[in-house]
Amino acid sequence: MLRKILFLGAALFLSYCVASRLGFVPSLKIATTLAQGQRTSSSANLNGRSQPAADTAILGGDIAPVRAVADPYPVFDGIALDPANNLVAMSDENLHSLLIYDRASGGQSKAMTEPRRHIMGAATEMGFVAGVTMDPEHHEVYTVNNDSGDQVTVYSYESHGNAVPVRRLFVPHQSWGLSLALGRGELAVTTQELNAVEIYSRTAKDLTEPLREIVGIDTGLEDPHGVVMDERHNEIVVSNHGNWTQFRPYTNYDPLHVNQEYVPGRFDPSSITVYPLTAKGNVKPERTIQGAHTALNWAMGIDVDAQHDEIVVANYGDDSVLVFKRNDRGDAAPIRRIYGPNTHIAGPVGVAVDTKNDELWVANYGDHTALVFSRTDSGNVSPKRMVRNAPADAATCGFTNASAAAYDPKRGEILVPN
Repeated sequence: MLRKILFLGAALFLSYCVASRLGFVPSLKIATTLAQGQRTSSSANLNGRSQPAADTAILGGDIAPVRAVADPYPVFDGIALDPANNLVAMSDENLHSLLIYDRASGGQSKAMTEPRRHIMGAATEMGFVAGVTMDPEHHEVYTVNNDSGDQVTVYSYESHGNAVPVRRLFVPHQSWGLSLALGRGELAVTTQELNAVEIYSRTAKDLTEPLREIVGIDTGLEDPHGVVMDERHNEIVVSNHGNWTQFRPYTNYDPLHVNQEYVPGRFDPSSITVYPLTAKGNVKPERTIQGAHTALNWAMGIDVDAQHDEIVVANYGDDSVLVFKRNDRGDAAPIRRIYGPNTHIAGPVGVAVDTKNDELWVANYGDHTALVFSRTDSGNVSPKRMVRNAPADAATCGFTNASAAAYDPKRGEILVPN
């Protein structure tokens, strides 16, 4: 124990010497003083130069930062439509909230669009929320905590402010996409690190286990994100980023696969995989859309237009939206692509098709907008209208679950990995 104490003391002393040499210690002291709302006075030393006076304040406590790099506005992520009740819901990963708008909201104004409901606060249990789905029959909206919280939270259409969820369902870590099959009373949840799709009862809550899961090396699931349960064609459609690694459980409710032979990780092109609606286990997809001609690039949210036999994908990697024939397979080119500066698509994460009103919605993560296009739009077209969650000139920080920071003294820059 004494040896450890001596070693620790030596390490701290060496760190102090290095920090002092590089000028970090005075900077820290001055920053802390400024944060407490005080300023150092100056006094002359023997050489006549100005020096900071001794700081008699006690360090610690509830100290405000000197400055902060933060986005004060919501940032759209997942999106879901309920045309029957004229509502659209979008998750907000930045402020950990859920916004519900009238379906006809938006326009060409540069002002913020007022939501009908804004669910936000500690009681909501929302964190880094991602996918969203809506239940027009039971008037409920679902969202899922992706990189924190590990749960699906469900709210009434009338929920507002710091509202308690109607129910919560604990799900594996890094769950992202949601889809309801109301005819079957089921909820599909994609899980990134498991490379799986979990199927639950619609009313599942707390630690209820899934009814079944699609998981295994033959499934072709590789960092799955968007998911749609297409009851008209009895299919489950999934969008995949393309990176795959073997799962290692590290939470109490993650499945434990014993005697599993190690398989190295890999990076494959993004893809869309399709399974029977009742699929379970290590099942191969019925169809896979993948290859250079598909233009898939970090495929995020997905929707199926069952009426017109089309699949729509938010293509985050190149700021576009791709539309495929529902029965496409292999290296198929999209039949339409919305792309270009006039579209205002910036980091698209969610898409939703409204066949009732012949519209296509896109939730941007790269700025503070959601865009509404005509359903059949293609090319470098302007949106019909925009929904803004911030003033038009408000920038975004680009943070995506930032979990570390470093300071580069040579360039005077702060580095933030996402």
